[in-house]
Amino acid sequence: CSEGVFFILMELCGGGSVDDLIKRRGRKLSVSLATEIMLQVLDGLEYAHHAKIESKLENGQTKLVQGLVHRDFKPANIFLSDASTHPIAKVADFGLAKCFETAGLTGMTRTGSAGGTPVFMPRQQILNYKYAKPEVDVWAAAASYYFMLTGTPPKEAKGKDIWMAMLSESAVPIKKRNAAIPPELAEVIDEALVDQPDIRIRSAAE
Repeated sequence: CSEGVFFILMELCGGGSVDDLIKRRGRKLSVSLATEIMLQVLDGLEYAHHAKIESKLENGQTKLVQGLVHRDFKPANIFLSDASTHPIAKVADFGLAKCFETAGLTGMTRTGSAGGTPVFMPRQQILNYKYAKPEVDVWAAAASYYFMLTGTPPKEAKGKDIWMAMLSESAVPIKKRNAAIPPELAEVIDEALVDQPDIRIRSAAE
């Protein structure tokens, strides 16, 4: 606040968002650049999922809890420090983030509500947005990585209701969309995008 005017001061990320970078690069990134970015943002998510946060409860009390779930992780929310060949990647826009330890106790999210970007959301987040856990961010990170490497989201939704497609469809194996992906990497990405019946990879560190 300065002279009665409130404002938000944020770091300038000269490289823009990864979404912008994908558009500039012709709809997809190289394996090396996408992987360099993804390893950094997974570190960022792992930190967020274990950070100590003060959470205000519905009864007015404040509780110190551990961990935030982002709930809107996607390429548009990954920002790059500059336009160099090795930028620092940063996880941004925690506007829908929630302290998952106090889910249901803060009065901030109505039961049955949903938020986020459906093509980057696992079925668990659509079904239970209020009580989303860190694994939904891990799935969204895998979906973002897939998008960086193929230019398309992992689930096929063309001609379908987007929400029903996200609930019922499985991810298309990444090598069907980009045959140049190394087999070992494709196996990891496909594994990370399993969300039926449960999300298979549950932590950013894993």
